[in-house]
Amino acid sequence: MRAVKRYLPVVVSAALLAAAVGATADTDETTPPGQDVPQVTEIQPQAREAMEVLDRARGEGDALPRAVAAPMDDQADFGMNPDLSRLSVGNATNSVYVVPAHDHVCVTLTVGDGADLVCPPTADIASGRAAPATVTLANGDVAIYGAVPDGVGSVEIQTGSGTSTRVAAENNVYYSVVPAGTRLRTVAYSGPGGLVEFPIVDPSAVLRAG
Repeated sequence: MRAVKRYLPVVVSAALLAAAVGATADTDETTPPGQDVPQVTEIQPQAREAMEVLDRARGEGDALPRAVAAPMDDQADFGMNPDLSRLSVGNATNSVYVVPAHDHVCVTLTVGDGADLVCPPTADIASGRAAPATVTLANGDVAIYGAVPDGVGSVEIQTGSGTSTRVAAENNVYYSVVPAGTRLRTVAYSGPGGLVEFPIVDPSAVLRAG
């Protein structure tokens, strides 16, 4: 099962368009996948086992901004519950949180007063098969982020003509920003089953295709 990319209010989504186009091509259903799942009230054991960040006590700093949490609580895709969120990467402008759901763990990047959101299945995270997400930031730069299981300390992001950058994984996520216009190639890392590599979707190319 592939992850579903969604956007919360304020952020203009390139990757959401890609997800919508893909969903239209795959099915005629009008209800997005995961919207009829009851909201979880606790973190599922398989999520705790896959991601150490979800196995620690929740602190005050783990709470999502209210402007992000409220619409997320209303939508509750895959039964996600923002009251169970954990902060993985905290920055002054953009922060990455993980939000438990039913058989999925959503990863959200705050962007302005909104957020970019991707929800890979928990099994994909545990096995190292969760693909990266991208979003164009307000200044035109591109953010690349995603979830990794316990034991993955870093990922390798390839851009341009073979340029490679190693990015540390913090609290089961990685996050990197590249300048606008950078040619995006792949994210790779050594997971539980060995080396994995995923293509990086260029959000500007998705917008042009839409």
